Amino acid sequence: MNKKLILVILAIVMVAAMVMPSYAETIWEKRQKVMQGDDAETKTETPEPAVQEEENIPGAYDEEEAEIEPAIEEDMDMAGTADEIDPYEIYIPEEYGTIIESSRGTNGKLIIHIQDAHANYEAQMNLANILESLINNYDLSLILQEGRDSDSNLSDLRKKGSSETRKVAAEKLLKNDDISGEDYLDLTSDYPMTFQGIEDMSLYNKNKDALWEMDKFKDLALEYVNKMILACDALKPKIYSEALLKIDRAKKDYDNETIDLVAYYEDLSRIAADKNIPLDDFRNFSAVIKINDLEKKVDLVKINDGTATDEQKNLYTEYKDMLANLNVNKLFKEEPLVENAVQAALFENDDQKKLYRTSKALSILDKMLRVKVVPEEYGYFLENKSDFDPRSWTAFLKDKSESLNTSIDTPANYYIISDNIDKIENFYAIAGKREDAFLKKSRERMDKDGVRIAALIAGGFHTPTLTKLLADSGYSYVVISPRVTTETDEALYRSALQKR
Repeated sequence: MNKKLILVILAIVMVAAMVMPSYAETIWEKRQKVMQGDDAETKTETPEPAVQEEENIPGAYDEEEAEIEPAIEEDMDMAGTADEIDPYEIYIPEEYGTIIESSRGTNGKLIIHIQDAHANYEAQMNLANILESLINNYDLSLILQEGRDSDSNLSDLRKKGSSETRKVAAEKLLKNDDISGEDYLDLTSDYPMTFQGIEDMSLYNKNKDALWEMDKFKDLALEYVNKMILACDALKPKIYSEALLKIDRAKKDYDNETIDLVAYYEDLSRIAADKNIPLDDFRNFSAVIKINDLEKKVDLVKINDGTATDEQKNLYTEYKDMLANLNVNKLFKEEPLVENAVQAALFENDDQKKLYRTSKALSILDKMLRVKVVPEEYGYFLENKSDFDPRSWTAFLKDKSESLNTSIDTPANYYIISDNIDKIENFYAIAGKREDAFLKKSRERMDKDGVRIAALIAGGFHTPTLTKLLADSGYSYVVISPRVTTETDEALYRSALQKR
């Protein structure tokens, strides 16, 4: 191992690279697993790759090996320039990740947003592989980076060691979260790549400081929240109906990943049908249920060997069309709305409603403290702040336990939440403000370089607002989630963050 090379890389990275606050590291992990087929049967079929590469590990650039297949070349010739690349035609190998949303804009520019998962070696390697695929197939060269504000890169280090030496050094640094997936590709390949940090570092540093403020009380707050969750769970069998208990168990199993997305959605759908709750307005939710039903009816073996009946072929066509039209981001926006509709139909009294809302608030607060909340859950917090009052939780739970003659433990240190809830909100509020800077700096660098396509690497928490900003500004965009099947090491992440 070339230790001198590692030290040089670290010196550059310490100055140039800063990772974002840790909400990005695990936001999308469960959802990625679900939509990529590890936990569910809703995996989208991906067309065969246009380029069949001999090796899928980022390596030395070879123009002849990276030539695009004639069919793709013909398509590109017809399109003329990169500004006319259809976002719906963007392809990445399915073993590296999943395209979860595409949108066609009006300004002739395409931004490919790759969702980041820090301190996760598998995700970072897949991010590097995704970038390599995009570079080979779509002439991508500009990489826009969250957590940085300069255009520094590692390309100059390519001449300081052989390809193998660089790869060994880079892999060790990647496993320790000292560099990112795009840095790895920059160091180990010879691709023409340019980088631009898109942060407003003043906001970034405020966000980072807010994270450390949360860390000061996080452990005590989590201990309090978890005890309150146990207190709620102890009362549910005495207050909830059997139907409410069933859907509550299903929700916990879904959150804990002991059942997959489809199983949970089927539970919601069955209860909705039993209670005559209309779900037709939730198009993507309903589509998942329909896709699952179609998948059970389609004989893929016969489809593949050409022996399928016309009826089977028609079902398969319908199945593929529904998969192609499934909007994953909108699906996850619909999910809490479906849950609310089903729960509301099951409530029989005010005590059930209050216990449900208290339990939901505690669950969301737990995720906010762990920095694993998804945008829809944070939106619920903003819209229902009165539900996040720990004194009202304690009063309600004590009153119900006494009236039901049930002994429950309600911790007395509610102030660990009431005194710090503003600090928690501040962390997420600053994170949201950074997105305007992302768009501004991305536009400036794309205009400066005269490019019509760029990759933007940022955490999934930013995706909903970022894609809205891109759409409002006329950009075409594609959202890609790198494949993640392993848990992020939070201790490693925090350790790496402390070094920056």
